[in-house]
Amino acid sequence: MPIDEPVSKATELFIAKRLLDAHWTRALDQPWRVGGCLECRGRNDCPQLDWAIELTAEVAALLIPKH
Repeated sequence: MPIDEPVSKATELFIAKRLLDAHWTRALDQPWRVGGCLECRGRNDCPQLDWAIELTAEVAALLIPKH
């Protein structure tokens, strides 16, 4: 895929899952603690983790509509 092609939501979701898994598995004593990637800036400050959680919530809201 050329770099200038738009990324599909499915690809974004796949990347988000890998980010979530990386943060989960690298902090076994305290799951979801930041420190599992190069973007982590502090105990509760990771732009990649925030993006992954936000994207997952967005997709879940589309898949599971409120009645």
